[in-house]
Amino acid sequence: MTVSAIQITAVDDQKDATVEKMLGFLDVAGRRGSELVVLPEIWTGTGFSSDEAYLDIAETIPGPTTDLLAEKAKQYGMYIVGSMYEKDGNQHYNSSPLINPDGEIMGKYWKTHLFDAPNRPDIKGGIRESDHVEAGTELPVFKTNPANIGVSVCSDLRFPEVYRELALKGAEVIVCASAFLSPRFDHWEFFLRARATENQCWVVASGQYGVDPLTGIGYVGRSMVVDPWGTIVATASDEEGIITTEIDLNFADEVKRRYPLMDQRRPDLYEHIGKSKDQVPLYK
Repeated sequence: MTVSAIQITAVDDQKDATVEKMLGFLDVAGRRGSELVVLPEIWTGTGFSSDEAYLDIAETIPGPTTDLLAEKAKQYGMYIVGSMYEKDGNQHYNSSPLINPDGEIMGKYWKTHLFDAPNRPDIKGGIRESDHVEAGTELPVFKTNPANIGVSVCSDLRFPEVYRELALKGAEVIVCASAFLSPRFDHWEFFLRARATENQCWVVASGQYGVDPLTGIGYVGRSMVVDPWGTIVATASDEEGIITTEIDLNFADEVKRRYPLMDQRRPDLYEHIGKSKDQVPLYK
């Protein structure tokens, strides 16, 4: 299976130019024979330049931007997934639609673990994603012709339960659309490698890259593909661009044969994993 990950620097007041740039990279991915292309988180604009910026960036799904992505998906016969601000009635979501090779939206994932970091010293005023968007309530796995695909977004990485749930639902490839903040490249890499290794699946991650000229906020970039053994098989350099590589879905089966970790799970011991904050000893 041929997969690609695209990384760009999104700027809030340059949405049209950003979309055009992304369409160009999708042409590259298509010419390379990509079957799955992963775009970054909120790639049409991060919405961090002001409290209201996300409102101008958000659009319906389906909508103008997903229509353009659908054309590329159909033109090249590939799946496309990435995160953008969605307006749904009076609500807004950090939404990742999955578009199939027929140009249809198979479904979408609304980011579940919103990034609230009000006390980050390097960002004036901090970030509270929950002030702008609603959290999703489902962790879907999409059955596609190449593979079962699970979808995650950025700060989901810090919650291993997300990836274990997707793996138990049969995900063979888990994508992560991200705008992971610099300088935490070390966190970015080991989270991705850990999620792939502990769940014995492929992880394809795309990240925003560079420094947003409107906000001064920097992003790690370093989009990468990690195999079920935790090995990085492809990684992007420090620039806007695209990585493309082949992944062998059978390799995950081989890893599981060697180390049948899922068979050795002890759910009877994990009584607190699925409980809310007020039900666990940590908070009592």
